[in-house]
Amino acid sequence: MQTKWRLKEDLGSTVAGCQQEKCGGPCQYPESSVHGGSLSVFRPFRKPGSLKRGMFLVEATLSLSILTVIGLVLLKLSLNILEPRQWTLQQTVTDAYMTYERAYAERVPFEILTTTGSPWPLFPTTTTTTQVEIGRLPGGRPITGTLVRTRIPDPGNYPTDCGTGTVTTNPAAMKIWQVQSVLTYRVGNRTYAKSRTVLRSQ
Repeated sequence: MQTKWRLKEDLGSTVAGCQQEKCGGPCQYPESSVHGGSLSVFRPFRKPGSLKRGMFLVEATLSLSILTVIGLVLLKLSLNILEPRQWTLQQTVTDAYMTYERAYAERVPFEILTTTGSPWPLFPTTTTTTQVEIGRLPGGRPITGTLVRTRIPDPGNYPTDCGTGTVTTNPAAMKIWQVQSVLTYRVGNRTYAKSRTVLRSQ
């Protein structure tokens, strides 16, 4: 406040000196260019509000930094929670697909099952289907896997049915086949496999 009043007194003295010069007297402040519109003795002073504005910017920057760190931590925690849920969801979806595969192996006609173009070829021959869509995750992302099929004859079958049985060991002439399906899929960096085996007899 003292500086403010001192500036006002200097300004008043300068203007008064220039008025004396107009009246014929000498000017007391020849170095000041009052008539040009500027005063060399005037010095700007800092307003009290500018300091508050600077502190507000610092506080806002700190708040944004803290909120960013908290957001990153919460995002990491949510990913850690979603990963086991995604694994559980994929296990449920693959179990459902293998249930369908078992039902298909049980209902396919025996004549088609034992022919050359059977969906389950004679072991050790296998059929491999890649990029089988098992299901979809939330958001529409598909879950894919690899499906391998084969059928294994029972040793008691007759030689015509790929077995070693005889009339003595197999008097009813039973034809028994093991219809097997194996599904492999990946969850993260690990590969999982599930199999279903169905016994078909005639």
